[in-house]
Amino acid sequence: MKYDVAIIGGGLAGLSMSIELARAGFSVVLFEKNTYPFHKVCGEYISNESVSYLQHLGADLEALDAKPIHRLRITLTSGSSLQSQLPLGGIGISRYALDEALAERARHEGVTVCDGTTVKNLSDGILETSAGAFEASLVIGAHGKRSTIDKQLNRDFIQKPLPASENFIGVKYHVKADLPQDLIELHLFHEGYCGISAIEGDRYCMCYLSKASNLKKGMTISDMEQLVLSRNPNLADYFNRFERLYDEPKVISQVNFQNKEKGNSEVLFAGDAAGLIAPLSGNGMSMALHSGYLLHQQVSAHLKGQISAREMTSNYERDWQRAFGHRFSFARWMQRAFFSPPLMEALVQSANFFPPLATVMIKQTHGKPFFPGS
Repeated sequence: MKYDVAIIGGGLAGLSMSIELARAGFSVVLFEKNTYPFHKVCGEYISNESVSYLQHLGADLEALDAKPIHRLRITLTSGSSLQSQLPLGGIGISRYALDEALAERARHEGVTVCDGTTVKNLSDGILETSAGAFEASLVIGAHGKRSTIDKQLNRDFIQKPLPASENFIGVKYHVKADLPQDLIELHLFHEGYCGISAIEGDRYCMCYLSKASNLKKGMTISDMEQLVLSRNPNLADYFNRFERLYDEPKVISQVNFQNKEKGNSEVLFAGDAAGLIAPLSGNGMSMALHSGYLLHQQVSAHLKGQISAREMTSNYERDWQRAFGHRFSFARWMQRAFFSPPLMEALVQSANFFPPLATVMIKQTHGKPFFPGS
């Protein structure tokens, strides 16, 4: 069987596109290397810009026990802190629960979901996978930050890797905590930051991003947490006090933040495969959903014969830049600010003195609801 669309990657971008395209009447196959449900390194916070779209996709957020989040707290290693209302707000929900729910919805809509399946090679619409060969008229890459397909396609960010000083590692735990459930916290440490917020089941996601240079040769993740992260007194308290709900943290490495090409002659890209933005200023889960929404519209128009392949790609690149270009610019500035203790001290003190400053900055990290009728 030849499918209309093959999607590589079953995260938020891939799953949302598969549901939309199947509903539009196209045959869709989706490949995910892991088997649902599974954990992944993610802050597990979604701004309310995406909530109505998730509901449109079929996610029952109440049944999933998503936690409403309305407030933000930021702390520094100096002990200074800032609290503010979130102008738009959001929800906390684990990827373990949400991705599984969307995968089930995709199956219900008629998508062929091949989880536990690795795509080994792609050429002229033929996908060689661990489950055999598949053929598709159009291929979409929604495979996350980097994959073997990126290497095979010799993408620019693979050819020109960033220096070690710009590479990061991400670490995530689920914990039991005694924090307000409507509060998301960001705790800064030397060249990194840690977020913690409520998710379903009275649990909390505790996820941090650190420059790889913090993990010195011979150090373990635990060593880094004690020697670097715990310089922030709040993190020192949390690492000592909060119960971890699985023995080993989920860890990813070689994370770098780049705006990548959106497509080529072989494949179109969405989600992190199209561009990875600093989590504190990018709201990555919402961006993945939004990028999938933008791309599926162009793919659908092309498959219906309304636009050419070239128009499909150029329209998507235009729409993506309009939606996210400003966020990438702000992210670069915000990342530098978070890694500059004197600047963050000044910002926190200024925002405490003049609260509207915090509101203005927070608004830059949240887009507007993008789904019609939101």
